[in-house]
Amino acid sequence: MSPHPLSPFRLERWFVEFEFVPGIRNLTASGPYDATTQEVLALEDEGTTERYLTLGLGYIENPGSESLRQAVSSLYTTLKAEDIQITSGASEALFLLTWLMMEPGANIVVEEPCYENLPGVARSLGFEVRRLPLHIEDGWRPNLEQLAHLIDEKTRLIYLVHPHNPTGSTLQVEEMQAIARMAQRVGAPVVNDELFRLIALDGEPTPSIIDVAENAMCIGDMTKPWGLGGLRIGWIASRNHHLLQRVSEARDYSTMCSSAPGEFLAEVALRHASQLIAPRLTAARANREQLAGVIAQAKVHFQRLPAWQCPQASYTAFVQLPFPAEAFCRHLALERRILLLPGSVFGPAYENFIRVGLGGDTQQFQEGMLIMLDELLRWREC
Repeated sequence: MSPHPLSPFRLERWFVEFEFVPGIRNLTASGPYDATTQEVLALEDEGTTERYLTLGLGYIENPGSESLRQAVSSLYTTLKAEDIQITSGASEALFLLTWLMMEPGANIVVEEPCYENLPGVARSLGFEVRRLPLHIEDGWRPNLEQLAHLIDEKTRLIYLVHPHNPTGSTLQVEEMQAIARMAQRVGAPVVNDELFRLIALDGEPTPSIIDVAENAMCIGDMTKPWGLGGLRIGWIASRNHHLLQRVSEARDYSTMCSSAPGEFLAEVALRHASQLIAPRLTAARANREQLAGVIAQAKVHFQRLPAWQCPQASYTAFVQLPFPAEAFCRHLALERRILLLPGSVFGPAYENFIRVGLGGDTQQFQEGMLIMLDELLRWREC
C-alpha cells in the first residue's frame, strides 16, 4: 500500500463542531471534570506554589525530567524511570510509534471500535490496517482465535485499547499474556493504550500489560484519570530502551519537548494521584448508576433496547439505541444543548450506538439524562 493523505478524524471533527458551542453540556467526554491549577497546587504547601511561580519557561529535556519519569514509573510495579519516555499527550506517543514502525508491505492489527489516532496515521503512512471487531455479545472483549488469524510475519504492531474506549470493558491477565505470546511469535510489539486503566469503577485497577508481559509496552497520560488534559503530558512505557531512544530522536521532529509548567504540575498531581482521582471516581460511579436507571426506563418503551455492557473501568459507556444515532445526537446538540457522541465516528458498524461520558458534574449529568430520555421517547414517536 502507498501513503495517502490523512482522512478527517471523525471523532475530533464532531467535537470541533459542537464542544465549544455556547451553553453546550458535554455528556460524552472520555475524561472527568477538569482539575484546576489551584486544585493541583493546593495538594502541597506554599513552597510548591512559589516554585511554580518562579519556574523558568525555557526548553526542557526531551525524554522528560528524571523526577517526572520516576513518578510515572511508580504507576507500574516493574518499571523504573529509564523505562519511560514523556510525550506531548498520548496522541504524540501513538503518532511517533506508528511513524517508527513504518515499513513497506507491513500491517498493523487494531481493535475496533477504537480511538482513530493510530489507525488513521497508519493508513496515511501506507500500512495495511487489519481490524479486530469487538462485539457487545462478547462483553466487548477480543476473540483471541480471530486475532491469531490476523497476525502474520508482516505484522509490525498489535494495538489494544484496554480498559476499552468507548465501552469500558477490561482484559484478564491471562488474555494479556496470550496476546503478548502471539505478538512475540512474529516479533511484533503489542501496545496497550491504557489511558483508562486507573479509572476502576469496580474493585481495583487491572494490572498493566507491561507488568504481566515482558515484551509489551503501554501508553498513558494525565488526561483521563485526573482531568489534566491541558497539561499535554503523556508517555510511552517500554523496557526496550533502543525503541525509547528512537522515539526520543523522532520527537526532535515533532514537539522536541513538553512544556515546563505541564511537567511541573503533572509531577505534583502524581504525588497525590489517589487524592485527585477519588472525587472523580465518586462522580463517575454515581453517573453510571443514573445512566443505568435511564436505560431501564427507556427499555419499557423500546423493549430490548437501549442496551449496554456496564463499564468496569473508564469514564465512558457505549449504549446501543433502537435507531441510527447521528441525527439524534445532532438534534440534541443543536436543540437541547446536550453533547453526545454518535457511534458512527467509530465506523458504520456502530451507527446505532452513542458514547456517554460518566466523568462530569453529577447534577448536570442527571439533568442531561432526563433530557436524553425525554428526547428518546419523542424520537420513538416520530
